[in-house]
Amino acid sequence: MCLGQDQSYADCLLKTSSRWGAPCEHCQSYVDGFKRDFSGTFQVEFKNACREVIEVKVAMQEKNGTWRAFPVRALGPDERIEAFACEGSGKYLYWVRRANDTEITLPTDREIILAYTTR
Repeated sequence: MCLGQDQSYADCLLKTSSRWGAPCEHCQSYVDGFKRDFSGTFQVEFKNACREVIEVKVAMQEKNGTWRAFPVRALGPDERIEAFACEGSGKYLYWVRRANDTEITLPTDREIILAYTTR
């Protein structure tokens, strides 16, 4: 895929899967005191479908309306990234730019939290 000036690098990022309730080593919810509970986890996997390296920022919404923002990650062709919410709402956001593109600014975690958290 060759991208012209009028095309977005966001088209390079494809959602390859999403799932509810899968085990997630980063989530610490428990039921009955000792049993880990993953029933609320929501996970999404994306892949770079282009031949160029892209930079990706992903945020996942928790059930309480807050956002779990992930660090910017560079993805080469066909590379994948996973993101998760421990008590997910099912909503997610992402931003994409060509690697090292200094004209496009990806939002900071703070900007995401301030702009998108429900009040």
